[in-house]
Amino acid sequence: MPIPVPGRVAEALRRSTVEIRSGNRNYEGNGSGAVIRPDEIITNAHVVHGANLSVTSWEGKNVSGSVLRIDKRRDLALLSAPGLNAPASSLGDSDTLRPGTPLLAIGNPLGFVGAVSSGVVHAVGPIGMNALGGLSWIQADVRLAPGNSGGPLADFQGQIVGINTMIAFGGLAFAVPSRAVQVFLARTASRHALGIVVRPVAARARRFGLLVLELVTGGAAEAASLLPGDILVAANDTPFRFVDDLQTAMEQARDALLRIDFYRGGQEALRHVVVRLQPDQVRSAA
Repeated sequence: MPIPVPGRVAEALRRSTVEIRSGNRNYEGNGSGAVIRPDEIITNAHVVHGANLSVTSWEGKNVSGSVLRIDKRRDLALLSAPGLNAPASSLGDSDTLRPGTPLLAIGNPLGFVGAVSSGVVHAVGPIGMNALGGLSWIQADVRLAPGNSGGPLADFQGQIVGINTMIAFGGLAFAVPSRAVQVFLARTASRHALGIVVRPVAARARRFGLLVLELVTGGAAEAASLLPGDILVAANDTPFRFVDDLQTAMEQARDALLRIDFYRGGQEALRHVVVRLQPDQVRSAA
């Protein structure tokens, strides 16, 4: 396998990174995005404001963009930019990242087009059980600034392993893992749901769990006799590690059937129930 040359990898990533300008009469902002398919761009949801979207390629070509799909909870948006004709980069597997893995971040911070910074992974996973909704994040010491949001975080093979999102906790950069991006891209317009509001908690034996806060009247969870206070710990024999895992399980459920493992009240016994999902979406409370 050839040894990657970081300069060449960075140059290729710059060509598939775009600048996004958006806004309305009262707001105008800019961010970055990564071309992942012909004329389709992944970016942060918070980069997209108002109806006016302008997308500019590395070569300086400017086209109008539109939102194909958006998930504000996961801070992701998929844009269409017909006629952009910029090269696409490939999504890698964020589950292979380990502390110390070297990374490159590309974006347009403070008006500097195609700026490159480098660093290493500090951690991958949720930031505390209740912080940031219990979602999984890549934490790295790459340097980000306003305008980097939505740009690619890549390994030294040029595979996009995350979408840069924010700076927090002593200057560490936070990025949405590529696994979460892949789940977002795989969603259809008709999404399955339990009809619940959940938040992450520590379950028995230090397992990650999702506490049921509310049930939607007439929803799938209510029909399956789940109750507020139940703690969900697995679906279809796969233990939960992050909040995203519940949504992933629902999207992968065959015949819209989901087998859920959960604890109830102070009982030690693990319970099981099979739920027939309904078209809708689950909401998460931080």
